[in-house]
Amino acid sequence: MDLEFVVRGGPLDGRAFALAEGQPLTVGRALQCDIQLDDEGVSRRHCTVTPRDGEVSVRDLDSVNGTFVNDAQVTTAMLKPGDRLRLGRTLLELREALPRAVAAPPMLALTAETTATRTIVRKQIDPGRLDWLVTTPPRAEEAALLRRAERHLAAVHEVSDLLSRARDVPSLFATILDTVLKVTDADRAALMLRREGAAEAGRGDVALAAARVRRGREEPEFAVSRTVVRDVLESGISTLSHDALADARYQAGESIVLQGIRSVMCAPLRTTDAILGALYADSRSATGKFGEADLELLAAVGNQAGIALHRARLLADLERLFLDTIRAIAATIDAKDGYTHRHSERVAALAVRIARAIGLSDDEQRMVELAGLLHDVGKIGVPESILNKPGRLDTGELTDMQKHPVIGARILSHIQNPQIAALLPAVEHHHEKWDGTGYPDGLKGEAIPILARVLGMADFLDALTSARSYRSALHMDEAIRMLRDAAGTHFDHTLVEAVVRLHERGELALPKEPGPALPSIAPA
Repeated sequence: MDLEFVVRGGPLDGRAFALAEGQPLTVGRALQCDIQLDDEGVSRRHCTVTPRDGEVSVRDLDSVNGTFVNDAQVTTAMLKPGDRLRLGRTLLELREALPRAVAAPPMLALTAETTATRTIVRKQIDPGRLDWLVTTPPRAEEAALLRRAERHLAAVHEVSDLLSRARDVPSLFATILDTVLKVTDADRAALMLRREGAAEAGRGDVALAAARVRRGREEPEFAVSRTVVRDVLESGISTLSHDALADARYQAGESIVLQGIRSVMCAPLRTTDAILGALYADSRSATGKFGEADLELLAAVGNQAGIALHRARLLADLERLFLDTIRAIAATIDAKDGYTHRHSERVAALAVRIARAIGLSDDEQRMVELAGLLHDVGKIGVPESILNKPGRLDTGELTDMQKHPVIGARILSHIQNPQIAALLPAVEHHHEKWDGTGYPDGLKGEAIPILARVLGMADFLDALTSARSYRSALHMDEAIRMLRDAAGTHFDHTLVEAVVRLHERGELALPKEPGPALPSIAPA
């Protein structure tokens, strides 16, 4: 029985991820994951899934927000068809695979065939030079040439604009393929990427990263010629076949024959100094569907798309470095106090859940997550004797401890990054109270930044439910009771109501590592 995960709800509703018997897949936000989910609540490497004998084993990879099967948090679990896997905001339902149109499959096998040589058009294309445009045509063909040039230039401009606005790699792939279908009038389009290390080794090993099919077409599979793709990758030369059924390179691919593929184009996805993959387009409608102008247009799209993909990968690497640095800073601060291991990560995760529950935007959720990781950075200026004191702090010690939000904001202000600048108010004011009795500035009510209110509540809950040097950890039920008691005085009552609803649905508690039992001492 073939299985697949299908997304339920959200912008990816209905998207399916195929599963292969015995093949483990990594799920997460990172580009290297087999199943990539564009969800800020999903860790970069969140979990693994492995199909076995009609079931799927799931293993959490120490994700920040946890892995849930049928609303129960798990470390490992076995799923059967009909079970639901929730990662962040993404809900995946396991089901038996059904035949359907190919929309954007993450994993598809390429059809292998022999390496025969028949080619109709095979040429090196300079995206900055259009051979068909610089050739002087007969007068009767001038109008058609001008229309073709207008279409070509308009398409290139549109591609450039669309690619510049793509925010992540999955949306970039979708934009590229939708544009290829539109400007070439192809029936199908695919984007293939070199496997990691293949480019450096001079090999053409590829994986089908994304595919699109024109609306209304049923596709049992998506088969292409590996020989043609490999040739394009290794030579950088674009290829056009007017009749794939007569081209020897396709004849051994039985599925090509069954699908009735007629015209085929393939062009490199390139940067100025590397070939990252290939763009493929085909048509069933007729032989000769594509001409050299279409091939040059596909090559131009491939050139722009390659640069956009390279830029997206660089940005992703910078983003990864940025987040890794933030997490390293948070871990360093938490390490000063033996009882606050991973406190900053848990506060960040709780803050994101609260922010999502009250309807804050994705950007605001991202800001509060970063603020959660960095909210205690100012404790670097607090002596460890105060941080680890086994009892109440005296007046002087309490004054020193209450300086940490201002110290943290001052330290972070030296980082010239707009994301850091945006989260400074949350870091500086996360200990303010709704009635104005908090610190450092005694802000009151709506004057407290919303992200600071969310962060302060997340900090409060994790502090109560974690073992500290002066008391044992409380159960979340008790922490929620104390939170309710503080509504309208210490905390925004609207946020308190949202958190209570999260708790009642079982969506609030985070896994805690067991700590030593401590005598119960009332918090200072």
